Amino acid sequence: MSIFGDYVEAEAEKKGKSKAEWLMEVAQNAGKCQFSTHIGRFSNPDVTVNWQAQINNKPMEPYVSTASVACSTDIFVAANYLATASLLQLKLEDGATFYEHIKAGDELLESDIKDLHLDYEALREAILAAKSYESADSSDERLKQVYFPVGKDDYHLLTVLPPSSIMQEVRVRIRGMEEEARQAHDKKSEKYGSNHVRIYNLVSQKFGGTKPQNISFGNNRQGGRSYMLPSIPPVLEKRDIIYPRKNFFRETLRLKYFTGLFQYLHARYIDRRNNKDIRLSVRKVERQIMDLVLQRVYALRQLEQGWSDKRELSREQSIWLDDKYKDLRCGDKEWQEKIAEDFTKWLMNSYRIIMGKEKLILGDGEFDVLYAEILEYIREDLQQQEG
Repeated sequence: MSIFGDYVEAEAEKKGKSKAEWLMEVAQNAGKCQFSTHIGRFSNPDVTVNWQAQINNKPMEPYVSTASVACSTDIFVAANYLATASLLQLKLEDGATFYEHIKAGDELLESDIKDLHLDYEALREAILAAKSYESADSSDERLKQVYFPVGKDDYHLLTVLPPSSIMQEVRVRIRGMEEEARQAHDKKSEKYGSNHVRIYNLVSQKFGGTKPQNISFGNNRQGGRSYMLPSIPPVLEKRDIIYPRKNFFRETLRLKYFTGLFQYLHARYIDRRNNKDIRLSVRKVERQIMDLVLQRVYALRQLEQGWSDKRELSREQSIWLDDKYKDLRCGDKEWQEKIAEDFTKWLMNSYRIIMGKEKLILGDGEFDVLYAEILEYIREDLQQQEG
């Protein structure tokens, strides 16, 4: 049988009903379910304000948000309709939910439902009555409020809703990490001695007390428990600026500060899905590397003008790095092409060094693409300086 068939059979048996009877009864309550990513009940159990964000898998977004985390949508529902919420969120063989299959008009699922001698169209209409992307008519005084200034003597009053979907995804991932750590320390496990990651100093929260089902479907599924990650200021090391003597790329840019970015870039390089999202992801990581390099460039430009005269830098690097030559930097374009060439060579060579035997062989085609991108990046920086 299928996941759907097994599930319906098991649930119907628990209630002492036929599969068709149980399925139709549960489906008819779908209109009482509201898909949500942010649920006010986590702040106060009497609040009914909710919101559903568009969830996309965009790991390269600059900020962590509901839209950039691959997580499941929660369901705001009364405790006595949890069976319906569970059916809606039931993951079938391909990882998509029962609701998503119904919405897409899955013919195989339609056939399974008709085999139960049910009116498929009636059941589908009932399931699609589940509420999605509904906006609240008003906020609630029991929720946290933020006065956000806009313009002079004006503000927006923002309502802060707990991110239910992210909270639950954090718990799922942390529990997964804990399980990997447990197996890595278990001599009987095949993963004994394997690398693993752990997060310490976690705080556990429980929502709903002895009745987590009164908060949301997802909260009930996780026993009402969520984790809070530590949020403390970083300990920053004082770093002295390294004056390049002959070559900025070889002497100032320490590879240890770029290792994580190049490893992430490598993961994008070897991804076999050659689509637009992967290519954009590659460009974003390359841009992040360029940004980190440019931070070193800006640091050198803050030094006393003329510092490069005491060193053996090339003319092009002196123009790029020393503000004594700021006017020449903006008026002379020949140096840009040389810097872009050296920058590209450094990036490709750094990738080879950091990835070692795992590296991919990058040829002239990759060089030309990177060169054009870096040259454009340098010129964008100049335009901003001039602006």
